Amino acid sequence: MEVRKLQTTAAGTFIITIPKVWAEKLRFKKGDLVSLELEQGDIVVTPTKSRPASQSRSLAIDEFKDQKLLELCITASYIQGHDVTEVISKEKILPDQKRWVRHAVEGLIGVEIAEDYANRIVLQNLVDPSRFEMDKLLERFTETSKAVFEDAIKAFIENDFALAEDAFERGEESTKLYRLLMRLALQAARNKKIREEMNLGDFSTVAVKIIAIRELGRMAYYAMRIAQHVGEIDDKLDESILSLIQKMTKITLEMEDQAFTALSKKDLALASSVIDRMTNIRKLYETAHSASLKEHNDRTSLALSLIIRDIRAIAGYTVALADDAVLGIFA
Repeated sequence: MEVRKLQTTAAGTFIITIPKVWAEKLRFKKGDLVSLELEQGDIVVTPTKSRPASQSRSLAIDEFKDQKLLELCITASYIQGHDVTEVISKEKILPDQKRWVRHAVEGLIGVEIAEDYANRIVLQNLVDPSRFEMDKLLERFTETSKAVFEDAIKAFIENDFALAEDAFERGEESTKLYRLLMRLALQAARNKKIREEMNLGDFSTVAVKIIAIRELGRMAYYAMRIAQHVGEIDDKLDESILSLIQKMTKITLEMEDQAFTALSKKDLALASSVIDRMTNIRKLYETAHSASLKEHNDRTSLALSLIIRDIRAIAGYTVALADDAVLGIFA
């Protein structure tokens, strides 16, 4: 935050100065053009250059003794919009640590290892935001997670462990798309030029999309977990519990469709109907949860409880998505 005093020219025009460090960061030169906009009581000054300067981040691998922590930080750097992530060591990066980095890169769309030295690895992001349409990506991600959910339940009903494994693996793959969506949305939130290139409207529209992506990501996560829990069932299932879970799934899938349509079409009535249907899910959940504890061994009872919980969680996030649709209408 910088505070500047308004000054006037002889002709009465108001002028302000820009901090030198900001001008250097944005690579301004004398004579460069900027655009001025009045946005909800704020004056927004934007460089007319088509793209912001690339951003980079350094990670000292010596601080990470755990593969998961390193992967989380590399992923966070990617989502935050850094074009270059440099993994460095004071001495040398061990072979196991290099494998950690390569594994992290496998989970990120558009990232490759540009340089690999004994004590330094440079990760370069090649994603161009202007080449993506956010709404189409959101639709694709929604359809992918729904397919995982449907196949996981089909595997559960038909006792098909191979299908459950396939659904789980596809769910893991869909996390790549989630990370890309979050990266693009955060970049658009920060930079007006990127918002214009992606036809995303103003900041409030992007803010709603960021929240919606989070809800969709949670729905995809629980769909993947259902597939995982199907593989943990080793007892014959009672017909009543199968019927209850099928009913819960049918309603939840309908809610998912309706919530996404309400978001994309800005349909207030449809969003409201999604929220109202959660009452049915709660009732089915209570009945199914009680039934899951009867006449099954401990391992199967636990797996059933987790599957029922995960379906309820997906339904809950469809309600959150419907809330986002309402926000989007009034953004």
